Amino acid sequence: MDDRIKAVVFNEKEHTYWYNGKELHGVTGAIGQILGKKFPDTMTVQVATLYGHDVHHECEMWIKKGQEPFTEGAKWLVATLKDFQLRYNFTNFNAELLVSDFEGTASCIDVAGRSDEGDVLFDIKTTSVFDREYCSLQLSVYKDLYEKVYARKVIGLFVLGTKSQRAFRIINQPEVKVNKILNMNKE
Repeated sequence: MDDRIKAVVFNEKEHTYWYNGKELHGVTGAIGQILGKKFPDTMTVQVATLYGHDVHHECEMWIKKGQEPFTEGAKWLVATLKDFQLRYNFTNFNAELLVSDFEGTASCIDVAGRSDEGDVLFDIKTTSVFDREYCSLQLSVYKDLYEKVYARKVIGLFVLGTKSQRAFRIINQPEVKVNKILNMNKE
């Protein structure tokens, strides 16, 4: 493990990342810029964001403290993660796992399942529409950073869609696309 990750600080309230006094950027801004995606600040988006935060938090509390979730989306997530645990022989899960290149990018991976054969990364989406291109770029960057920071092999990438109650397998994107995102955050 790259011990520098212990010095990366995530300010949840402001949704900012810092490393040795330098602000780092999440991957979603660069991906949104590449794909021309914008997220308007409307009441509908704000309510959806609150719901997404609640579902993520309940899943995190199940992983970290064994607390059973109460929203339907989080209940589905936990059941699905338990199924994946059986399929991949996970020894444990980690939630909100920090990754970084320590130069311009830092992010939190929603869930990582660890097994002796390799790890599986999960991103939780509570939106009604699954955007494969966006999610493929996001998880590919996460995979790159995770393997470098934690010196672990990633054998699977999945998006867990709570609205469709479906696990979407993600194909890792080429290194050139990953590097484009990482380089954008260094500028």
